[in-house]
Amino acid sequence: MNTDTQSLSVIIPVYNEVELLGEAVRTIDAFVKQHFSHYELVIIESGSTDGTGALCDQLATELSAVRVIHEGARNGFGSALKRGYKEATLDWVWFITADTPFPLESIVKAKALFGQYDCVLSYRSEDTRKSAFRKVQSVVYNTLVKTVLGLRVKHVNSAFKVFRREVIQSLPLISNGWFIDAETLYWLTQRKVRYTEIPVPLIDRTGGHSTITLSTPLTLLKELRRFLQERKKFQ
Repeated sequence: MNTDTQSLSVIIPVYNEVELLGEAVRTIDAFVKQHFSHYELVIIESGSTDGTGALCDQLATELSAVRVIHEGARNGFGSALKRGYKEATLDWVWFITADTPFPLESIVKAKALFGQYDCVLSYRSEDTRKSAFRKVQSVVYNTLVKTVLGLRVKHVNSAFKVFRREVIQSLPLISNGWFIDAETLYWLTQRKVRYTEIPVPLIDRTGGHSTITLSTPLTLLKELRRFLQERKKFQ
């Protein structure tokens, strides 16, 4: 039996993921149970139209660790994450999407560092995505954001991140879209939060449909502009 004292809130934001969600949540639940004696899975469902909402409720009856929050509308990835962070109740907060874009074993590697840092971030040690356009897009975006916001992390939007709950809940996050990753790193840097980065491979999704589109880069730039205008209110 796992007897460690660290506890983990897993945030799972979902929108129209009926194809992937059932297997993903059961797999995450079984894996986390092996490594944490106390944990919860908080699913933030954002107004899905494909039956995902009903599946979430079914999973909550099937798995005792699952708790479902229905946002009622598609307000954006950042909105779902912020709600998840607010709802988290345990020591550490880890978010993962239904397409599981990195090995679950990454949390075990991070767990060994919990006593030294307040959050464990990641950089991409390998990128298996097939789209060359997406890879170039990522390089351009990372370079721009790191320059504008003065970030020293290796990779802005590498998917794996885990935070001490008190830290993530204290950040004045405002972004409702994909810019939430960059904004989070900005506030961690500004507040001199102790963090480290570990290598984690990015795994391309094998099912379902990504909500990232060709218009996403433009939306990110608009969110960056808005953040630059509003951040002084919280400094």
